[in-house]
Amino acid sequence: MAGPLKELSAVRCFEGMLRRYEHESSTLGGLAMTFAVYIPDAQAQDAESAAKKPRMETKKFPAVFWLSGLTCTDENFAQKAGAFETACALRLVLVLPDTSPRGEGVPDEEPKTYDFGQGAGFYLNATTDKYRKHYNMLDYITKELPAISKDLLPIDPTKAGIFGHSMGGHGALTIALKNPGTYKSVSAFAPICNPTDAPWGKKAFPLYLGDDEVAWKEHDTVELLKKYEGPPVRLLVDQGTSDNFLKEQLKPEALKAVCEEKGVVLNLRMREGHDHSYFFISTYIKDHLQFHASQLTGMLRWCPDSLPSASAYSDGSGKANDTAGKEITCLAAVAFEPKKPLALVNVQVGPPQKGEVRIKHVAVALCHTDAYTLEGSDPEGLFPCILGHEASGIVESVGEGVTEFQPGDHVVPCYQAYCGDCKFCKRPDINLCTSVRNFTGKGVMAGDGKPRFTYEGKPIYHFMGTSSFSEYSVLHAESLAKVRKDAPLDKLCLLGCGIATGWGAVWNTAQVKRGSTAAVFGLGAVGLSVVEALVKTGCSKIIAIDLLPDKLELAKKWGATDTLNPKDLPAGKTTQAQIVEDTGFGVDFSFDCTGNVDVMRSALECAHRGWGTSVVIGVAAAGKEISSRPFQLVTGRKWMGTAFGGWKSRPQVPMLVDLYMDGELKIDEYITHTMKFSQINEAFDLLHKGECLRVVLTF
Repeated sequence: MAGPLKELSAVRCFEGMLRRYEHESSTLGGLAMTFAVYIPDAQAQDAESAAKKPRMETKKFPAVFWLSGLTCTDENFAQKAGAFETACALRLVLVLPDTSPRGEGVPDEEPKTYDFGQGAGFYLNATTDKYRKHYNMLDYITKELPAISKDLLPIDPTKAGIFGHSMGGHGALTIALKNPGTYKSVSAFAPICNPTDAPWGKKAFPLYLGDDEVAWKEHDTVELLKKYEGPPVRLLVDQGTSDNFLKEQLKPEALKAVCEEKGVVLNLRMREGHDHSYFFISTYIKDHLQFHASQLTGMLRWCPDSLPSASAYSDGSGKANDTAGKEITCLAAVAFEPKKPLALVNVQVGPPQKGEVRIKHVAVALCHTDAYTLEGSDPEGLFPCILGHEASGIVESVGEGVTEFQPGDHVVPCYQAYCGDCKFCKRPDINLCTSVRNFTGKGVMAGDGKPRFTYEGKPIYHFMGTSSFSEYSVLHAESLAKVRKDAPLDKLCLLGCGIATGWGAVWNTAQVKRGSTAAVFGLGAVGLSVVEALVKTGCSKIIAIDLLPDKLELAKKWGATDTLNPKDLPAGKTTQAQIVEDTGFGVDFSFDCTGNVDVMRSALECAHRGWGTSVVIGVAAAGKEISSRPFQLVTGRKWMGTAFGGWKSRPQVPMLVDLYMDGELKIDEYITHTMKFSQINEAFDLLHKGECLRVVLTF
């Protein structure tokens, strides 16, 4: 049991408090221990939000535990890292413990050195007689301090992350791996990756743990990863290239090698010119906190700057199929001409060529974009073609030069490709990859400018680079996101477009802030996913607009605070006028999810004077143009559009899958009907009648 807490200091910092405490630690032999916490205010403190919600709310936040490096105390990070502004904005509690037991009677070696003893507890439980009473930092960090924090702080104990620097980076990584699933996020700055093979570890481990080198491996990230069998874990590690300890002590190359061997997702970023200091930490602390917040809050606002190794999400069992290199005949729903039902016929699917992947679809979903093209409204619509772009599947075979996929991998096709090399992929927050766009828009493959589908010897065009309405399809490798195998493919198909687009429109494109007001026009699956994202963001008012009363009721279930049916308005009164009247100058953000250019105008004109932002999500028919008085823009409104919600597909779709698997994002709730693929025309009828959100078809 921990002793009573004594508050040593309290200081206001941004919209939160930094408090420092002292207590008697039973885990560390009754010693007095200090730790600090940064706690964001329980609600937004801007005047407008305070006026709308004058009473303070009790709010529980995710907590991220920071572990400092050698010689540090709980104060180094607080004074040097520059983390509190970002932590406040992201609504993260930071818990900052000391690095070791301290005080008179705490044993140490003589002569005393910086890399052992007080200030160097290595986040383990000592087993040698000399140190076992006091040096139990592992239990202190994982048991005693979380118990204190749970009682003391407004935190959600089920949403904890951990990160650290140097020795603390070692501690964060090993603690997360030794406690699978306890820490939802983990990252490190310049960690000691392989201490059993580093001077610091070889000095500390015998003194704390004795001569049993097997016991040492229980506190070594590389060794723990070799036998890790817990839930999927994603590691973020930043390492400076000018770090004096890089080669001899830190050994990130060993971490990279074991992650590649075991298929663990590692984002290892070698930062040119950075050293081992807090100047390095302060440069990237915002990014690390965004990484943690994305996994702890369910709002994905962080993107890795590279793809994981080819072994990630693969189990190594991928053997070549008998069909590899051969033409496959399979069932497909072909759009031979616009405005006609799809024809269920057997088509031939050629083998993948250089840079291509052939997949076997498991599930496909219907999207209004497919219907829009089938109606002849798509200026890029080509016939005959195979439509479909919300799907999931399994890799059947790969073409020449494809190394990141192997047979048996689970994938989500992505119409918005990602190559990682073009100017759009390299630019933060932009997802308009151009690597294969010139070919996907023409319904052909980049390798030879031809389709891979034929019917009765004649070519059938591809659609959006995906063509999901076929049992088999060939895609560019840039158009596939590899995902974890324990996730249900009959649900993941929805991540290829609609609901992912709605989430991203809020978090990536509009970057909606907590406490904002918003209006959502059109309450199909996309509109409801916008509502879901707005609720997660913490909007104070969400107005849902639709012509169907049933959709308005659904929006309430999703979390909309207000609903509006334009049919109920007095004659001559526009939707935008009603919203401006109800809100006083309009909403902070509005979203069109209809594809109707008149509704797009309404969405813009209900945005707040001076700063309102309106986002166009729906796709308008060929030849349609948007219009509004220029005065609407002159008076400060912004008009934006979004493609696939701004997601960089291949790096970020796997992270959306993780959030779904953690229960942070809805998918199942959007699926109102499941049918066989052979019933695809019946499914389109449901879509046109507005009687479904998403229909999922299985083969």
